Amino acid sequence: MNKLILVIICVLLMILGTGCQGVFDTIPKETVMVKQITRVNETNEVEYEGILSQDVVKTLSLNAVNKYFNENSAMDEFQFELMVIDQNKFKALLSEAEYAPKVKPELKLNDQTEFDLYSEGLYYTTLTKLTDPDEVYNIVLNARDGDVIKIARAETLRNSSSTREEDDLLVKYGIDKITSLAAKFIQDKGSYPLSDLSLNESVARSGGVAELYYMSKDGNKLKYAVAVNLRQNEVVGFSKDVMALLSYYSKL
Repeated sequence: MNKLILVIICVLLMILGTGCQGVFDTIPKETVMVKQITRVNETNEVEYEGILSQDVVKTLSLNAVNKYFNENSAMDEFQFELMVIDQNKFKALLSEAEYAPKVKPELKLNDQTEFDLYSEGLYYTTLTKLTDPDEVYNIVLNARDGDVIKIARAETLRNSSSTREEDDLLVKYGIDKITSLAAKFIQDKGSYPLSDLSLNESVARSGGVAELYYMSKDGNKLKYAVAVNLRQNEVVGFSKDVMALLSYYSKL
């Protein structure tokens, strides 16, 4: 009897073993991988190899708003819009602007190492206040490391309309105050020491906002563009490095 039970158990084990192997053989490995990928992307967040995730970009953008405008906002107070610009598109955009007839030769970008800093492209982020759709912040981040290379409070710019003559008068009689505001901003929150920069003589005026440009000490590179609201006497945005160049070109 014991031998018969042992034989029956062995037969059952052989049948089960063959059956299980047959089941596994009918499931392609690719199908298993697809299921795994689906579970990972349950949030429907698009990921790009080599750059920051969208959640990280949202956090960095909000931190930038709070830092540069002395706010204390939370994530759920804003609607976020994100767009990725790869390096090739960014380079084409800059090259197109760079060779405009009015651009000064010394401000042209001809150093490939500057483009290499943005090898993964850029993130353009727009934050819109849910309780006040007119309060909008535009931010540009390096997609590789999250460095903020431009930020502007668009709501302030739209509500500061004025004529060119009015802007000229405000700059003429308030240039020292404007310069002081821009310098303090760079000193407190900038990426470069103020002592390493020199103020360019060019000042752009548009919609009640003056934009001051800061060069490297040797005068070879444009490092900063700082926007100051002429009536509210406050900094409403800045751009640096290649984005400062784009800002300069756009004001020509």
